[in-house]
Amino acid sequence: MQDYFIGRQAIFDRRLRVYAYELLYREGHTSGAPRMDGDRATSRLMLNAFTEMGLDRIAGNHRVFLNMTRSLLMDLPEFPFDKERLVLEILEDIRVDDEFIQRISALDAEGYTLALDDFAFDDKWLPLIPHVDILKLEVPALDWSKLPAQLEKLHRNGLLLLAEKVETEEEYRKLHELGFDLLQGYYFSRPNVVAGKRLSENQLITLKLIAKLNDPEATPKQLENLIAQDPGLVYRILRYLNSASLAMPRKIESIQQAIIYLGLQRLRGWASLIAISRVEDQPEELFTVALVRAHMCAKLTAAVEKRTNEGAFTVGLLSVLDRLLGQPMTKILERISVSEQVKQALLTHEGTIGQALLCARSFEQEENAPIGFAGLTAGEIQEIFLQSSELAFQEQDGLLAN
Repeated sequence: MQDYFIGRQAIFDRRLRVYAYELLYREGHTSGAPRMDGDRATSRLMLNAFTEMGLDRIAGNHRVFLNMTRSLLMDLPEFPFDKERLVLEILEDIRVDDEFIQRISALDAEGYTLALDDFAFDDKWLPLIPHVDILKLEVPALDWSKLPAQLEKLHRNGLLLLAEKVETEEEYRKLHELGFDLLQGYYFSRPNVVAGKRLSENQLITLKLIAKLNDPEATPKQLENLIAQDPGLVYRILRYLNSASLAMPRKIESIQQAIIYLGLQRLRGWASLIAISRVEDQPEELFTVALVRAHMCAKLTAAVEKRTNEGAFTVGLLSVLDRLLGQPMTKILERISVSEQVKQALLTHEGTIGQALLCARSFEQEENAPIGFAGLTAGEIQEIFLQSSELAFQEQDGLLAN
């Protein structure tokens, strides 16, 4: 697990309500910017803010401002949310030529909100004015004697004016009187650094696959196509299904056949566990725990409900994700589309499945007596635990073999 850091500073409207947050790349708990070229800094910032932390968690329902280099604006990446949430800042050192003007015009037409950073009333910016929405002016660079006349023209163009680096109450009062729409600076709030843990690439790929596998809206055909994209996953599933421990009535030769024989929900569970098994540097014992929990949850639930509840098996398998990935289960489930029944069983032990998971977990803690379950005797629960352990050991070789 790696730490990542995001600098965040609030931008306020005239009534001092938060209008947006400017996001800044950071490499530690410091307000200073690292020595790094703009392309790399902004690319890493977008990865951290949008992929790792999530926009809603770092900015709520507010917009975010991002410093954009020329190359990133010319080849804008696809953002995983509504473009109305984003303000693209055109940095003051960008070269402005016909090609760049055309690109900014196109981004404007596509609905992006654009801002000119450190606007200094330079003629080079004039071709961009019709296409931008916000002008950012640095307070230390302002010529207060010329400012009223300059601002009058800008306001006539319908632009929002943002004063940055506001540091005193006197500056704030003057800017407010001059009609600035937005305000940013140490007088209001200093940038703070938000830190988090980044999943490794291996873990991230695995989590994305598990998320798709456990999407309750996925059809059998979609699931088949998804698994088929990973030859290693196909190989392990077929190897497992054709192992002596399962004693299937016929040889399974395709994922389509696997869905028929295993059932959609059970196949999701096995595929998820096999995907989990490929996360690097994890002890095999963790997969044994997952299998024991899965079988025990399924057997306990079936004993009470008198029917097979495939969701119980999935809950048992997924219950090790927090230990596997080193993150709280609440964060992990934000990235996985599981049913509400599965989610609540994992988070709060709600319902029959949740209580079955709690019971299964209690058998792993030698210092405490195992927890009972829904009227079953201690002897009956102990027998289910032993049966689940036996099945787990039998199946582990077939599931985790290379």
